Amino acid sequence: MDTKLVNRWCLDNEIVGTESLSLNRMDVLKRLYKREVELFVNGSSAEGLILSMLNSVYKIAESQINKSRWLSCTDGIYLDKNAGGYWLIEDDMSYINFVQSGGSLNEVNQYINYCLEDSINDWMLPSEVQLKWLYSLGDAPFTISNNRPTYCSFYLCSDGGTSTFRHNLNSGHWSRNSGRGFPIPFLPSSTVSKEYNGQSLLIELISKGFIPRSLKGACAYHILLKCHNVCNGLDTNIDELEELLNAAMAQEVSSILLNEDYLRADTLPLHQKVLTDTELGHWSLWQDELDINDKEEITLNPQLVARDPKSSINDGVVAIDFGTKSTVVVYQKDNINIHPMRIGTGDLSKKIASHHYENPTIMEFINLESFTTAYNAKANKPYTRWKDLTISHTAQNSLQGSESSKFNTFLDEIKQWAGDKNRKLKIVGQHGKVIDLPPFLELTDDDFNPIEIYAYYLGLYINNMNNGIFLDYILSFPVTYEMTIRDKIIGSFEKGLKKSLPAELGVETINELTVTKGASEPAAYALTALQQYGFEPEGDERVFYGVFDFGGGTTDFDFGIYREPTDRKDKRRFDYVIEHFGAGGDKFLGGENLLELLAFEIFKKNKIALLEKGIQFEKHPEKDAFAGSEQLLSNSQEARMNTKQLCIALRPFWEEHEDFSFDASGELSVTLTDVNGIQHSAFALDIDQEELNKILSDRIEQGVENFFDALRLAFSNSRLVLTNINNVQIFLAGNSSQSSFVNTLFKKHIAIQNEEMGIPEGESRFELFAPLGADKDDVEKPTGKTGVAFGLIESREGGSVKVVDHNIADEDVRFKYYLGENRKKKFKPLIDREVKFNEWNDFIDADYDTFEIFLTDQPSSSTGQISIGDSSIKKKVVKLDVTDEDALVYIRVVSPTAIEYVVAHEEGIANEKYLNDIKRIEL
Repeated sequence: MDTKLVNRWCLDNEIVGTESLSLNRMDVLKRLYKREVELFVNGSSAEGLILSMLNSVYKIAESQINKSRWLSCTDGIYLDKNAGGYWLIEDDMSYINFVQSGGSLNEVNQYINYCLEDSINDWMLPSEVQLKWLYSLGDAPFTISNNRPTYCSFYLCSDGGTSTFRHNLNSGHWSRNSGRGFPIPFLPSSTVSKEYNGQSLLIELISKGFIPRSLKGACAYHILLKCHNVCNGLDTNIDELEELLNAAMAQEVSSILLNEDYLRADTLPLHQKVLTDTELGHWSLWQDELDINDKEEITLNPQLVARDPKSSINDGVVAIDFGTKSTVVVYQKDNINIHPMRIGTGDLSKKIASHHYENPTIMEFINLESFTTAYNAKANKPYTRWKDLTISHTAQNSLQGSESSKFNTFLDEIKQWAGDKNRKLKIVGQHGKVIDLPPFLELTDDDFNPIEIYAYYLGLYINNMNNGIFLDYILSFPVTYEMTIRDKIIGSFEKGLKKSLPAELGVETINELTVTKGASEPAAYALTALQQYGFEPEGDERVFYGVFDFGGGTTDFDFGIYREPTDRKDKRRFDYVIEHFGAGGDKFLGGENLLELLAFEIFKKNKIALLEKGIQFEKHPEKDAFAGSEQLLSNSQEARMNTKQLCIALRPFWEEHEDFSFDASGELSVTLTDVNGIQHSAFALDIDQEELNKILSDRIEQGVENFFDALRLAFSNSRLVLTNINNVQIFLAGNSSQSSFVNTLFKKHIAIQNEEMGIPEGESRFELFAPLGADKDDVEKPTGKTGVAFGLIESREGGSVKVVDHNIADEDVRFKYYLGENRKKKFKPLIDREVKFNEWNDFIDADYDTFEIFLTDQPSSSTGQISIGDSSIKKKVVKLDVTDEDALVYIRVVSPTAIEYVVAHEEGIANEKYLNDIKRIEL
């Protein structure tokens, strides 16, 4: 049975964010009244129990409230909008005596309230200005004589201080007098002004207990009066509100259930029919798996429909391409079709756009204390609030409109932090809370984990009553990520995704959720591209390929073969086999990094103007300091924000928007912030478009050269000779590959490669394929960005394609670097990425106590022709404990990013007879 009617419900946690959630009937009524009054005053079109009554009575009294000077209420009370308050004027007011003028104002006011016995309001004498509005009346809703109230001619008012005096209101006799006068009751209005809100005035009338004559017979208005009194602790008969109390409780429960994920993740609230349609039903009402002992149950009147969340489990798989700048999710249910999923877009009723499928990998920390308290209070689907921590498009838009002082409250380098074993992280909330985190691999289970939190939010978008529940996930990784990092990311994603599931599933079912490592990002894209471009090798045919995955943060390379299976067992199970035999990348070649490179060069060119205004910017990781940079380069919030702002301004240029062009003056205006936090709007920066194009072209060309060097090495290390291969298919991937520079430079270097291999003119051993997604209107098809996620599902275990990865050695990725020395100002490689782990390699003589290790991850360094001053080459200085003219320094690789060294004689290295202790270096 998937659904059932239930008449009892237990809220399994009483903390929502940091707010206590009481379901006591009186508390519910108070909360409901306050909330819906605010909605009414603000003109909301929302639906609600109190709100509907307010709107109905306002419709009756609207003309009277808004039209004339006077608003007549029962019991002789009249709102005078000119005087700015209420008069109490009855035909017989003899229960209040005349008072001698000149007396104490406070005593007169006390006397008025004694006579009126109004338990809600404190009446008073009018001021002289207020009283004057009762003089020379032309018409009025009460009886008048001599153009003033008919009761008498002499009325008291305050003198502006602590005493009183009287006025003669007879027409033509407005004058001060001494003697006895009538203390006419007056009550100032806090709402009425020259431009007042009619809705606010109605709420004021209710709060004062006044009944407009037009609403005298309106039952809803009398209920609102009693409701206000109850909510404000005033005397009233609560039994008369029994029906309203029950309805308020039903509305409150419905509101909680329908708005759960709206509050958590800014998704659309569920429709009311979820709670009443027996074909639908709500997961939170199905509590068979929960221990509800010692918890207060709530009676549901009327009964609501509960759905077993287990019935919503999909027989499918979700692939997540966790990207440096954006994350993509695709899914496959009960057939072979793969569909992209909109995540990070709460309102699914909006028209579909391609960017909905690329979720920015960014977080905004607003109220960290509130979020962490709520997140830790509940094992599954905690009552976190979107207003405390946002991600995705919301966080991205907030960053672009924020002040520099808030810059550190955003985190858009989540993946970079995870991939760097030495990088620490500071999480800063906008309300002041700061969390210092160690490097990702040192994170404990009790530490705040941004990757887990990000996965939790992804889970909320994936697993809900619109999509159902998925328990099988595949995650992508860059080719260079070590297994320890991959495993910890897997664990973080698994924990966050489980957190997003409803507790009503039960612990056993929740623990069935698994996250597995998929193919590397470029390899997954290769499979998608091979299929989309129609490659179907038969027999002994082999398709050789290379992938240039040019993304936002980095560029990854992958090289391999696509073929039919040859093994008899494989033939029974798989249609094709894809073998990865080579990989590489360019750490700093990415769309965002190129924008930062352009920003650095523009700032550097304008250094004089920046120095004058005290404006700083970030140093680019591939660039060195320069003359005069001491006061310009910084890692402050202002410097980082300035770099970000210029990147935003340059993005249309980099992305080659058709409607973008630089100003003819050769200037670009950007809002920049100085060291004192003062913003300088429209700060003019000199630019040279030709220089910018050359910077882009040169840096991308460096990446293309690295690609072909990596291709050469990958083929030669696999004992394949390029000249013996008829064709290598090159697939461009990643959003940055859409740049026109990429296509032009690849064609240039393909021609160079053909010439070096002696290929006749007009022929080529390489075929270049543009990024997928030429049909931008068909969002269901893979693109240069979403293709990775599609490939993850195609290459999953149990699929029809077998994946063989030769890039994994000894249960980990290969060594990441080329190690070498400085020879005649060139980098001479001595240890390459194909080196075996834990084998000693002689590196240099041990006759000096100091030596240098030069290292780089760029494949082009393997040629021995790269300048030692290239920005990609770093240096480590090592001091030896012992020297020996007859000994050597030996180095061995022990992990993808670490080496060990020792001093030994040639005959002693094999026998483990060393002259000093083994030392480790993290590169």
